[in-house]
Amino acid sequence: MDINNLLRQHDEVFELITKINRYQNQEQVKENSFEISKSLAQLSGILKIHLGSEDKYVYPVLIKHQDVKIRKIAESFSQEMGELAKVFDAYKIKYLGAYKIAENAETFLDETKVVFFALKERIKKEDISLYPLLK
Repeated sequence: MDINNLLRQHDEVFELITKINRYQNQEQVKENSFEISKSLAQLSGILKIHLGSEDKYVYPVLIKHQDVKIRKIAESFSQEMGELAKVFDAYKIKYLGAYKIAENAETFLDETKVVFFALKERIKKEDISLYPLLK
């Protein structure tokens, strides 16, 4: 299975997270809320494509794998990602649009740290524990 596209998407997610995270205080968030909302929309789009690809091509193959260890890892990751996807969707909806980001800059900063940390950790786990199984 070719995972190059999935790895490229991981890089794009990290790039967008870094771009959004460069705004570290409420004033910066308020002043740059339009740019942040554009980056957040891009991030959402990449994650939607990425998760769809994993759901359609990666997890079905690994969940049926003959190796029990691989099956268990795939099942665990699949369940975990479903929960993280729900968390991200709620976050995205809450901050959909520059106005919502600017008006809620403090909570945006707090929630962004939590959601982005979870996304980065998840991607690292996939890169280390899951994707090598596909090679």
